[in-house]
Amino acid sequence: MRDVGIVSFAQSNALREVRNEVEILLPVVKEAVKQSGLARTDIDFTCSGSSDFLQGQPFAFVMALDGVGAWPPIKESHVEMDGAWALYEAWVRMQCGRRSSVNDCSGQCLR
Repeated sequence: MRDVGIVSFAQSNALREVRNEVEILLPVVKEAVKQSGLARTDIDFTCSGSSDFLQGQPFAFVMALDGVGAWPPIKESHVEMDGAWALYEAWVRMQCGRRSSVNDCSGQCLR
């Protein structure tokens, strides 16, 4: 098995939010990438996790992807669960040797 570790972490405040998902997610992802020391071009996979049921609309995660950024173009995956499930999928892909650096959209970067 490959050694895989979380190299950065960021989170939003836990106060009641009046912002939408993109406005909450964008600074969190930017901070996690900054703390990782990786360039955006070094991250080759993004995995996000959310619950469309809890959001109350289908494909609710699509809007949140705007917070991740579309450049440079990379592989992306979404799991219908929470950030822990997204972290697990990212870990599995890294174990398989398919990815080297991952942003899991729950505010963590792995390498």
